[in-house]
Amino acid sequence: MKKSKLKKIPYGLSDFKRIRTENYYYIDKTHFLEKLEDEQNFLYFLRPRRFGKSLTLAMIEAYFDVYYKEQFDEIFKDTYAYDNPTPFKSSFYVLSFNFSAVDTTDYENSFRTNLNDAVEHFIAKYKLDLKIDTNNPIDKIRQLLQYANVNDMPIYILIDEYDNFINKLLVNDITLYKGMVTDKEVIYKEFFSMLKVGTSGNDSAIRKMFVTGVSPLALFDVTSGNNISLDEGYNDLVGITESELKEMIKYYNLEDREDEIISRCKEWYNNYRFNKNVNHTIFNSDMVLYYLKEILKTGNEPEDLIDVNVRTDYTKLKYLVYTNKKLNGNFDLLNQLIQGELVTTTNIKTTFSAFEMLQPENFKSFLFSLGFLTLEKYRTSIKLSIPNQTIKKITAEFIQSAYRDISFNPFIERFNQHLENFGYEKDLKVFHYLADEVKANSVIRDYIDGENFVKGFLIAYFSLNPYYEVMSEVEMNKGFADITLNPSKDEIPYGALIELKYIPRSKYREKLKEQKVKEAKEQLKTYDPTTITKLRDKPFVKIVLVYNGWEMVVCERVGVS
Repeated sequence: MKKSKLKKIPYGLSDFKRIRTENYYYIDKTHFLEKLEDEQNFLYFLRPRRFGKSLTLAMIEAYFDVYYKEQFDEIFKDTYAYDNPTPFKSSFYVLSFNFSAVDTTDYENSFRTNLNDAVEHFIAKYKLDLKIDTNNPIDKIRQLLQYANVNDMPIYILIDEYDNFINKLLVNDITLYKGMVTDKEVIYKEFFSMLKVGTSGNDSAIRKMFVTGVSPLALFDVTSGNNISLDEGYNDLVGITESELKEMIKYYNLEDREDEIISRCKEWYNNYRFNKNVNHTIFNSDMVLYYLKEILKTGNEPEDLIDVNVRTDYTKLKYLVYTNKKLNGNFDLLNQLIQGELVTTTNIKTTFSAFEMLQPENFKSFLFSLGFLTLEKYRTSIKLSIPNQTIKKITAEFIQSAYRDISFNPFIERFNQHLENFGYEKDLKVFHYLADEVKANSVIRDYIDGENFVKGFLIAYFSLNPYYEVMSEVEMNKGFADITLNPSKDEIPYGALIELKYIPRSKYREKLKEQKVKEAKEQLKTYDPTTITKLRDKPFVKIVLVYNGWEMVVCERVGVS
């Protein structure tokens, strides 16, 4: 008997119908459809980029849209929803909007075109006998809703990436953003006001609405609804759980590499949690599919473990950490996080204005919505941390951009070349190069003068490299290694265990320096990297660094484990 062809990896694909009918692998999320049907009618769901929000909208459309009624069996066979149909299956007329296509260089005309195109598509899709003469999109949608009301056409509104272009405006031109969210006659606000009217009154045309996005900023400023983003029951609506990943590994006959794949994906793509009562974590779906696609194609993991599509232009958010030409308290928070420290908040806010962004609690919630932070622990307060190596590297790029704006810009390619030389030859020049760059730049000294800033500075720059996973405070034999460089590639021969000591400039003495070196060496003696399962089975070079303020005064290799 001929073995059936393995299903394709749906990397980058958000067309639910294609995935279900063109032999793509599908993780069944259709059991959420009955929950959504029973949920309140107007829902907002926020998740970081590349988590599968668009595919979820496509699933909702295929299930509830009368247009797909005759294709239902083909699309949903072998799913939970097929075996457990709900009363409103295939009973709505779906009006979809996707605001990711709005061009911010001419946002108003582009937004109008986007709305008009959606209405025209709806009319053509359902072959409606409806002529609308106006080019005003608000009037056009209003007439469409009136037609739907008269003709008993219950409408389900789907809006993907509702905040995409509005957040780009926030980054590029705060004045334009302010006008967009405060002026009642601006079309973006008119649009949401009109939808609100369309949901009220007897026999209103709009019966259900599901809106996705990344951050709650525009949500606060333009509209309202039931935000289910932090609800325990929807923690796994998008993303991949560990059990779902194991099922994929089994399906693609990769069981002999399961430990390797799970370990790598946990370190780089996992640890997202969106409700404090959920005990398990989930993986970013795009990242996992990117990784598995390369494994199946070449037998090897990707050369770059970070999918280029995940690297959004976070550096444009520099105004959040940069005030009056100085790095502000929000930068201190990033510096704390890059060191592996937890930050505390009393609650994750699901609604706050962009104009309140610089308040520390709001900034933490904003980082959480972007995926920079995840729920780590919960007692009375909530502990947040950077979820994985991918986000640590992106955060490092963000920090580097902020440093660059205060005129500190070491040549990263040269830095990485020195780091590669260390990885192959145990050459310590990489540490001297960075120290020399700091010494040559008077501005940067004001920011790295302090033990936490020195450590955060080093971790940020080491995190920019393509050769190592950078870890902070890895527990070894009841001690904690300050900085661990764990080779991310098989061909790199050496890792590093770095013990960092700091002496304030006002307290420097040669005898104190010698004491610090002695302490560091004693600590390094006790560290055994072979006892830590997540570290590579490689020799680790043990290094002592001592800083006097911003100046490196000791850089010494003291052995190899």
